Amino acid sequence: MNIVIDSTPAISTASGQGTKPALARLRPLANRAALFAIILASSMAVFLLGPNYYALFSTNGNIAYAASISAVFLAAAVLLKRSKTLNTYWGIAYAFFIASVVNLISHLFSGYNTDFVKLFGTMSDPNKVDGIAKVYDTLLVVTPILVLTAISGANLGSLFLKIGNQYWKWGVGIGALIMIDFFTSALIFFGSGYALPRLGSAILWGFVFSLSNSLLEELWIRGLFLKKYVPLLGATGAVIVTSITFGLVHFLGVAYLSPAVVPIFVVNTLAMGVACGILMLKTDSIWGAYLIHAAADIFLFIATLAAH
Repeated sequence: MNIVIDSTPAISTASGQGTKPALARLRPLANRAALFAIILASSMAVFLLGPNYYALFSTNGNIAYAASISAVFLAAAVLLKRSKTLNTYWGIAYAFFIASVVNLISHLFSGYNTDFVKLFGTMSDPNKVDGIAKVYDTLLVVTPILVLTAISGANLGSLFLKIGNQYWKWGVGIGALIMIDFFTSALIFFGSGYALPRLGSAILWGFVFSLSNSLLEELWIRGLFLKKYVPLLGATGAVIVTSITFGLVHFLGVAYLSPAVVPIFVVNTLAMGVACGILMLKTDSIWGAYLIHAAADIFLFIATLAAH
């Protein structure tokens, strides 16, 4: 019996077309991985090296750095928008420009924080001072985001600042229930650490602080970027990269945390970021994620003050 061996690979043709489907699948993955890496590096430049909350790096609080990085992202956005082949990416570059301008505005005007607090009377209550100061910080973040987004021609819906889709009630409902749970948990475990008048102050100004900080971070870190990432990275990639960014911002907290709890803190922020990102995409609205974030903040506000 003669055995005939065909030396031609079964998946190939003379023109090599048999390898094209595999290459066609690999190229988008490689492109997406490269884009993910660029976005992550840009996020580190803005959200880790840029903020002035803590001086962990020499660039934190550095006005020259904030102005330079803003100029770089603006130039990139303009060039990408004019490009016929790379026009798809200009929105992401412009979003990073907005995010970096937030750092610049914060650097320039954070010194007026005390003056803003004084507009509201006595500064004898530290809870009140913290709450009003956070309102001021939120204005420094939200205002440039809204103004520069409007200048670009985009609407508030591009930032998830809308009611949302048919699932928005689920998002708001879940967020509200989690807020009740976290708030009551804070009172159960830490309420006894307060005298009654001080507990009332902590609750009132804790909510002011938490609702302000939640809007600041959800809009700056997720609302500004998620819609722009999804078409290029997919929903999963968009949630992952914004969650890492959320962790980067809070990584600056190592300045006041014990080294032993830093890994726990990283897991905490990543988990919160994933939950808020998924909920924001599912409801097409910021408000469910906003309430969940505020719930975590009110717990931390009351717990931290009780510990001190």
